[in-house]
Amino acid sequence: QLDILLYMPEAWLSFAVVNFVQLFLFIARATYEKNLSDVPRLLMWGVLTGIPLGLLFDLILGKSLGFYSYTLGFSALFLAFNAVISNGLFAANILLLRQVRLLQFYIWIMILMIGYETTNLFFHMWTWEITLHPIEFSTFLLAGYLGTATLVAVIWHVFLGHRFFFIDTIFKK
Repeated sequence: QLDILLYMPEAWLSFAVVNFVQLFLFIARATYEKNLSDVPRLLMWGVLTGIPLGLLFDLILGKSLGFYSYTLGFSALFLAFNAVISNGLFAANILLLRQVRLLQFYIWIMILMIGYETTNLFFHMWTWEITLHPIEFSTFLLAGYLGTATLVAVIWHVFLGHRFFFIDTIFKK
């Protein structure tokens, strides 16, 4: 397990760059929302949500179903780092979107997706193992990101008391 920390420095650099981009997008959104003072709390909530969801997704969709693989593999140590950092940042990004309408929510998720996937093209952290036509693949990615983001929002809205405007609006009718 510790060998993964000593070897593959290029893969760890890619992990760091991809997550730096996520952090940059998170801080940019927090600045836009005028919510910088809430960043530590949002990151904590993001980590608490990112750990179970990230581990579940990585073990089922990645390792078991083979939709994707990581350059650093599926070791317990890497999956723990990834759940805390990558998935925690993604979940924290979602919590910043509590006051937006559904269209704004989806637009920001598309921006995140484009940012993550473009960075991964240059700093290879994961590989998509599924073979689809480019339009089908883009639809698959969009559905995956939007579905995951919506799941995080619903979990926080229903179970953790963090109200999301777009969810309230949908169910108010």
